[in-house]
Amino acid sequence: MRITFIHALFFNLGLSMSLDSLSPRTKPDIGPFKNPELTAFLQIDLAVGRETNVTGPDTKWGAAPNVQGGRVSGAFEADILPLGTSYERYVKNEQGENSFYYNRYILKTADNETISLEVDAIVNYRNNALHGFGFGKFVTAVPHLLYLNYNVYLIEVTGDFETGKAASQLFALKSGGRRDGEPIRALLPIG
Repeated sequence: MRITFIHALFFNLGLSMSLDSLSPRTKPDIGPFKNPELTAFLQIDLAVGRETNVTGPDTKWGAAPNVQGGRVSGAFEADILPLGTSYERYVKNEQGENSFYYNRYILKTADNETISLEVDAIVNYRNNALHGFGFGKFVTAVPHLLYLNYNVYLIEVTGDFETGKAASQLFALKSGGRRDGEPIRALLPIG
């Protein structure tokens, strides 16, 4: 049986921590930075095998080999090679179950070049469906794709176990700049 699974990235924008609770911030102008910009970057179509539970000290862990591969399209096109394994740590919450999901994918372009994509996400399971956010990082030595090594990517995923339909998208995350208009020196051209 083939299960389509799309990955997501956990990225909590606008949350603050207090000693009493975790609460949403209400002011949009908190801190020195403007809100980051998000740009649609890649769509992920991935098939994975069934999870295999392994023992963990305080909860269940799941591992699923990346045996079926998949495809990415958008800013570039590549096949997801059937290598590696995903890891999920399942934890309970008040409304269902969620998992801390990690995977490293190896992508192969039409030019036979490889790119590594690491995904770290929180996936929520409820109503026989899933949704999650996560982040992704690329590693490559392909000259025209070296910019991937610096950027961080937001991932959103959803899936319905009853219909088998799923969707996943990767968004490029870019600084919105400083509120005071000062440049961010590390982002300026070298020189």
